[in-house]
Order: sequence, then structure tokens, then C-alpha cells
Amino acid sequence: MKTTFFIVNALVFTVFSCKTPQENKQPISKGLASPVYMSKDETEIFLTDYILDVSKIDSIQESKHFKTTLSNDKTKLVITPNIYIKHIQNLTLYVAGEKYDIPLYKNTNKKAVFSIPKDKKNKTVAFKSQIVGWQSVAMEDKITYWEYKTHLAPGKYQYLFVVDGKEQLDPNNSTKISNGMGGYNSVFEIADQSDKTPFLISETQNGNSFSLTSENSIQEALVYIGNELLSKEYVKIDSDTHKINITIPEHKNEKTNIRVYAYNFFGRGNDVLIPINKGKIIANSKDLSRTDFHTQIMYFLLVDRFLDGDTSNTKPVKSDSILPKANYRGGDLKGVVDKIESGYFTDLGVNTIWLSPITQNPEGAFGFWPDPVSKFSGYHGYWPISNTKIDYRYGDEVVFKDLINKAHQNNCNVILDYVANHIHQEHPLYKQHPDWATSMYLPDGSRNLEKWDSHRLTTWFDTFLPTIDFSKHEVVEVMTDSAAYWVTKYDLDGFRHDATKHIQLDFWRTLTNKVKTRTDRPIYQIGETYGSPELIRSYVNTGMLDGQFNFNLYDASVAVFATDDEPISRLSDALKESLTYYGNHHLMGNITGNQDRARFISYASGDVSFDEDAKKAGWTREIKMSDTTAYNKLAMLHAFNLTTPGIPCIYYGDEYGSIGANDPDNRRMMKFEDLDKYELALKEKVTKLIHLRKNSMALLYGSTKIETENEVMIITRKYFGEEITIIFNKSDKVYKYKGTLIKAGSFEIIY
Repeated sequence: MKTTFFIVNALVFTVFSCKTPQENKQPISKGLASPVYMSKDETEIFLTDYILDVSKIDSIQESKHFKTTLSNDKTKLVITPNIYIKHIQNLTLYVAGEKYDIPLYKNTNKKAVFSIPKDKKNKTVAFKSQIVGWQSVAMEDKITYWEYKTHLAPGKYQYLFVVDGKEQLDPNNSTKISNGMGGYNSVFEIADQSDKTPFLISETQNGNSFSLTSENSIQEALVYIGNELLSKEYVKIDSDTHKINITIPEHKNEKTNIRVYAYNFFGRGNDVLIPINKGKIIANSKDLSRTDFHTQIMYFLLVDRFLDGDTSNTKPVKSDSILPKANYRGGDLKGVVDKIESGYFTDLGVNTIWLSPITQNPEGAFGFWPDPVSKFSGYHGYWPISNTKIDYRYGDEVVFKDLINKAHQNNCNVILDYVANHIHQEHPLYKQHPDWATSMYLPDGSRNLEKWDSHRLTTWFDTFLPTIDFSKHEVVEVMTDSAAYWVTKYDLDGFRHDATKHIQLDFWRTLTNKVKTRTDRPIYQIGETYGSPELIRSYVNTGMLDGQFNFNLYDASVAVFATDDEPISRLSDALKESLTYYGNHHLMGNITGNQDRARFISYASGDVSFDEDAKKAGWTREIKMSDTTAYNKLAMLHAFNLTTPGIPCIYYGDEYGSIGANDPDNRRMMKFEDLDKYELALKEKVTKLIHLRKNSMALLYGSTKIETENEVMIITRKYFGEEITIIFNKSDKVYKYKGTLIKAGSFEIIY
């Protein structure tokens, strides 16, 4: 295939030409068909999420459980369920003569009502919750009380009432939980019956057949190989023993995955994911590839703060208005290459390097911090003045290609942090097309700055960072061409996408379609969204992103592992919620920290308090290490991330316990030498945990059972004959598990 690039105003328009029709032939889809979470009434599906060329859709198989209505252009399908809808259904499309199946999940939401008695003194009453992205939503006046009604899936939900602008707990609900900032939120629960639904565990395998067992009854099971639903002749359910026997058809020779979904009267159970190759189950992690997304162990490094490998490009912005901690420090791509060659990443065990943005940033000083007074440089990379040019302080095209090649030679992926939501005011695009940006002013004349939730698709991050207006499809086309440039010009393995929720879905659909049609390799895409599980999940499917960072789970992890008084049930609840919303084999990112949060270890040591401004703390005092028990707490966080479903992601320095408050104090220079005994011990533990993860099929693809007992959480992962149990003991007593003693405030892994 021949590819030609035209670079215009620092953006990229890509033209593809092919030598022969045979070379131009594309598959009907790429990736597994993600399940559709249905609404109670009508559900609209974008078929472009699943089928690369919807014009090739021949027909849709009729069902007695739901009605389908296809749009004239075949891009959208509306599904209307009837009263006979099952907990799991299958949607069959016929595309270019091939059968294509998509799982459908019945809606399980239940009515939820929140109310507060009326007080004549109160003028305004609002509802604020994770349900609505912590925005204040007006409640309905019901004469004697205020009310907010919605429908929610089974689970626990945090909320507050806002009375005349002041937040308060629900006076009629005594259940509350710490908000991690010195206060509390009320908790509302919709009970589920998950303890009665099927819990599938892979048991035995023999040649091209295998069996699963369930702790509860099984009414029906849907089994997919790739995107094809197996007929019942290959799937046999034994109701007496709660066992499913599955045979892999002999003609299935490609490398793909088997997925199993089962349900009974009480609802849908856990899903099972089993990789296969040439009709055989993959039983050894050595037979997997770095491009199998579930094998990824990610390492996020801020290029400027990692290692200075080329001192010739170490050029801080020349401005007395920028204090040193907010200026360039010299880290570059050559420094990353040096550490790849030295075996740092290989020895640690990570196999995916996530680079912070490397596009050209401005030369000047921008922004403002009041105490001590300082402006900022673009050392972090999130203020692009070009979408294609590599910042000269980091290197050039030659060293970047060398980095990718060296990483691949060492069996390591490279994914790039990409900024699409905004550009810097000095970007040529903004100068030539100011109408391609949203307005910094709202209709009432107020400035649309940092309104992350109320105006999330238009808000500016700062006065010098115009937000791109992706409501215009012409803008979407140009900007997605520019993003796709990076995976067509360079042999990159994926993207980390900044500020995902601030960009319209049209952008993500268009970009993902271009990535899939213009590349011939797996490209992993992970986004960044703070918000409710529903909002986060709305960006994750076959046609958009593969995953997002699991910030809600991270918040629970920090609260539980970094403090002594937060119950471990909070973390087990968050983990269960994560599996419910994203699936038991999701590709969400489980982080140890990031560039926007104070370092976990400094919270755990008490050197940064949860109820203070962590940014201010980093500017106004020197953050030290005052309690070395924090290293063990960070080890527990690592152990949790590396033994639960998802993609573990280590923020640079967390492998040894880098300290710091929030930005920019959490972005200190990486330390490779002179580690003290606590740092060395933590790094050794983390290394062992990483190697355990990458070599265990149970931790990569196993079922996940979660139990809690007296401040002890027990997680059991099982994949056929391999079983691993992880015990987290947060109590102040020794816990005995099957003859093994687990010390108070520690964890143990049994396998």
C-alpha cells in the first residue's frame, strides 16, 4: 500500500492509494463486537461502531424478542424490546455475505427517588451526585418536599443536597462515606441479586473442547468465537451440575477470543474471555503477544521529567516569571531510548510505554500561580502549537522512530498521549480559523473557563487554550486526519487521549474508523474521563475507545489503602461496580497515580492531607517522607492493580515511591540512582508483582471472585487449572487464610 502525506498548517490530510483491488480489500470489522447496554424503551445503535463499511450490510435477522428499524443510510439501528426480552439477546447482521453477531444486554435499571423535606426558609434546593457528574441539578417542588427521580442500575451511589448553595447530607439517610477531602457524602443503594446469578469458572480443557462450571443455575449461555455466535450443537448445558460444555468448531483456525455470557432468572452473570489460536485454547502466557491488549502493563512517563539523554536540546524557557519547577528540566526521547537499551523497562517487567505529548509547545510563559508568583512553560506537552511537529526539546523524527524500533525489539509497545480537545492560541489553526474554536464567553457574558461538567463540550481550560469546536464535522475530519497521522507515519501501538469527555462522540467514531481502515495492526486507545460510570462507558465500545482510566476505582483505592479508617468494603464495592459497568475482562486503566493528582505515597505518609489544597501544598512547603509505612501502603495499591481485571498503569517513579504534592510537585525528575532501602524494597516488590502478572493466565484472563470479611478482602482469579488468591488485610489483627497468616496492614498472594 502506498501512503502519501500532505502537511497543511501543521495539520495532516492523508490520501491513500492502492496498487491492486486485492490489496485494498478490508475486513468487515476489526475487534470484538462490544455488548450493547440497552435502554428500557428504544436503543439506538451506531452500526458504524461495528461495521467498517455499512453499505455492505445485507440484512438484519428478525427476532421475536425485539423489533429493529434500520436507517436509510444503514448507519443507525433502533432496537425496541418487547416484554419477552431476555437478560442477554443476540443481534445478527449479515454483511457482505458474512454473519456478524452482537450481544445485547437487557436494561436492569430501577426507579430511584431522592427527597428532602421542605423548609419555608429555603429558596433553592438541588441534587448533587456522582450520578449527574457532581453537578447541581434542580429538584422538583412537590409542595411539602423536594424530589429528584431517576433510574439506576443496582449498586451504591454517593450524593448530597445543596440547600441555598450549601452542601449537606440527606437528613433521612444515616449511611454516609468519606469523600476523601475531609467531608462525607450520603450513600444510596439499589440492591442487586448478583449472588444468585451464574458465576462462571473455567474448569477443564481437552483438545478443542472445554467446560465451565457455575456456582448457581444456568438458564442459557451465549458463546461467541470472534464475532460469531456458536450454534447450540457446540454448546451443551447440564442443568443438574451447572456445567457448560463447549466445542470449538474445527474450521476455526484464526487467532481470536471465545466469549461466554450466561444468565438465569435472577439476571446476567459474569462474562468469560478465553484466547484461542488454531482452534486450541491458549494456556500459557508465553503464547500471547504484546499486541494482545489484555497483556499490557503500562508505564506512564512525563518525557521532560524522565531522563536527559541529549543535553544539546536542554533549553528552558528564558523567562524570570517561571520558577524552575514549572520550566523545562531536560528530559527527552533520547533519554527514553537510553533506558530501553539499558533494560530498565524489561527488568521492571512493563511492556507498554505511554509517552506524554511530544508535539511542539510554545516558547513563552503562560498561566499564573499566586504564591509564590510563577507562570508556566509547556514542559508537559499539553499546549500544542502543532499537531504533527515533534518539539525540538524532546528530539526529532529520527530519534522517535528509533525509540519505537528499540521498544519493539525489546517486546514493548509505545503509545502516545494525544491532545485533541484544545490547542494553544499560537497554533496556526486558531489564527487561520478562529471560528473552529468554541467561544470563551457564555451567552450571559461570563467566561466559559474550567466548567468541566456544566459546559463540558465547549469550556476552555485556560484563556490561552481555545477549545476546538467538534460540533462541526468539517473540523472533525481535519483533526482526525491529524491524529491518525501519528499511527500511519509511525509504527505506534496506540493513543492515550486527553480530556476525552470534552470532545463530541463524532470525533472518536471518525478517528477510530480511520485508525482501523488505515492501519494493519492492533491500535489500543484509552481515554481520560472524570465522571459517572455511565458517562465513562459511553465512550468505550468497538467503534470508539478500548478503555478509559478507572478514576472512580482509583479514588476508592486511595481512600482505602492510604488511610487507616476507610473500610475495605468501599474498595470491594468499587471493584464490583467496575466489573458490572465495564465487564469482567475490560481494558480500563488501573492507575497508581498521574500528573494531575498528588502522589499516593505522600497521602499515605500524611505529608499531604486529603482536606487541603494539594497544589498549594507543593508550592508553599517542601514535601518530605515522614512515615515509611507508606511504602507498604503503596505496595498494596500496586498489588491490587496488578491482580485485578484491567490494564495496570504505573506513573513514573511510583515503582519506588516518588513523593510529592500536586502539579508540578508530582512531576519531579525521575530517580534512577541513590534509592534508599525503602525505595529499593518497594521497587523489588513491584518488579515481582509485574512479572507475576505477565506470566499468569489467571491474572490476565481468569474469573474474578470478590469476598470481604472483617476488613479483609479476598480476590480469587481462576483460569482452568491455575488459581491465584490475593488477600488484603486492612485490619489491625493477623488474619489466617487456609493455614497462611497475613499480617495486619499487608497483603499476601497464594498460588
